Amino acid sequence: MGMAWIVLLLGAGAIIYNHVYRKRMYREIDRLEEWKINVMNRPVPDELAKVKQLNMTGETEQLFERWRQQWDDIVAVKLPNVEEQLFDAERLLDQYRYRQARRLLEQIADGLRRLEEEVHEIIHEVNELIGSEEQSRAEIEKLRAVHREAKKTLLAYRYTFGSAADLLDVRLTEAEKQFQRFAELTEAGNYLAARDVVLTLKEELSRLTTMMEEIPKLLGECQTSLPAQLAELADGYREMEERGYVLDHLHMEHTLQEKREKIEQCLAMIHELRIEEAKQTAAELKEEIDALYDLLENEVLAHQYVQTEMPRIGGMLQEFAAEAKETEAEALFVQQSYHLPPSDLEKYRSIEKQLHQLQKRFFLIQDRVAEAKTAYSLLKEELEQLVSQIDLMKEEHEQFRTMLQTLRKDELIAREKLDAMRKTLAEALRLVQKSRLPGLPEPYSLELAEARRSLQAVAERLEEKPLDMPAVDQALEEAKTAVERLYERTVEMIEQATLAERTIQYGNRYRRRYPAVRKGLEEAEFLFRHYDYEEALRQAVAAVEEVEPGAFDRVQKLWQEDNSREQ
Repeated sequence: MGMAWIVLLLGAGAIIYNHVYRKRMYREIDRLEEWKINVMNRPVPDELAKVKQLNMTGETEQLFERWRQQWDDIVAVKLPNVEEQLFDAERLLDQYRYRQARRLLEQIADGLRRLEEEVHEIIHEVNELIGSEEQSRAEIEKLRAVHREAKKTLLAYRYTFGSAADLLDVRLTEAEKQFQRFAELTEAGNYLAARDVVLTLKEELSRLTTMMEEIPKLLGECQTSLPAQLAELADGYREMEERGYVLDHLHMEHTLQEKREKIEQCLAMIHELRIEEAKQTAAELKEEIDALYDLLENEVLAHQYVQTEMPRIGGMLQEFAAEAKETEAEALFVQQSYHLPPSDLEKYRSIEKQLHQLQKRFFLIQDRVAEAKTAYSLLKEELEQLVSQIDLMKEEHEQFRTMLQTLRKDELIAREKLDAMRKTLAEALRLVQKSRLPGLPEPYSLELAEARRSLQAVAERLEEKPLDMPAVDQALEEAKTAVERLYERTVEMIEQATLAERTIQYGNRYRRRYPAVRKGLEEAEFLFRHYDYEEALRQAVAAVEEVEPGAFDRVQKLWQEDNSREQ
């Protein structure tokens, strides 16, 4: 029973699906039918009727025939074919041959799409032809006005165009022929070819009017302003030569001739209507003439520089020579007192040598100025180089002088350091004296002798002639270490002796009661009398701490309090 129901339901489902699918296919047939009618109703006949208003000859006639045939073919053959295919599709549907029907409907849609494009193309081409005819007619009138205006200008202001006027005439006459050609092509119905003539004419007239605007200005430059500038340059050049300037290196005569030839080339370009080239050549000429003016001005400025700077540089060299002489005297004096490294002496000799060379060069330049055979710009360059070398040398000289002064300063500092160390040693001995020690331990005596010897070594080094400062500095360093070590040792020794003495005194209270303490303190006293303060302190502390732990801390505290009261 259940199976039957399932079969029944499936059957019902298939029928419903079948029905829905067929309906959809019929709807598609209706849509394509409507599309076919739409294509048939496109206004191609109306558009073609517009073409008939043009001259139906030549190119227009051929195009019209082609479009009419295309449209007839669409209406009489292609659209009826579509109609037939739609009947076939309906028949296939009625026979439930869905797959073939669907394939056929897709073909029909493709065909209609192609037909629609064809129709669209015809209408577009028709409009292009009609539009180009209208546009050309409007533009040709404007171009006639431009042409008339150009001819009038050429006639009224012919002189402002110079020799270019003849070629402008030729080109305008050529353009006039194009108007005639346009009329002939339009008459013959060749509207698209006529359109090309309009575009060519437009371009040519635009070029000619631009040229006619630019030529008078260009001619003015090439015939008047540039030659005038060249003449002015030539006058300036001659005048400067008369005033004694040496200008051979500028090759001015040859250069001016070159510029005159370039002006002639520019005029020839204008004559041939090569206006862009002429503009570029004129611009180059302006720049080149400006550069020539700059060269002459440069010579004037260089002359001023030489006139004002020569005495100043001479003064600089004299001043420097005097300074160098002072430095030489100072170096000789320092050399007697100090040991100068060979590299420093070499540096000074090199400065002296350079100074003589610079003086020689300056005198040579002076002679060349007096001879008046060298361009001022070259002399200026040489003087500038000379100044920069003088500056460099002054710097080296300054460094050398500083080095000499540093040597003397270093000696004074060394003597001050020696005095300070002597004071430190005296202070150490004063502390020993003040502490009234029974005597000095042998190691201490040796260190004291070493400190005295090191100070003596510094004093001896400072008395040497010439003075060797690196050796002095080394001796100073050694003495500093010895004296500082001795001072620290002195303070430490006095502290140990004092504390040993105080600890023995403190321990005396336990002598009678504790034989071990007595023995330890006696040993400490023996060591103290034999100047071994460090060991004496150790023995005394050991003896007392045996019976009274912390006793040494109390002794130290009391000693520190006494010290601070004394201070």
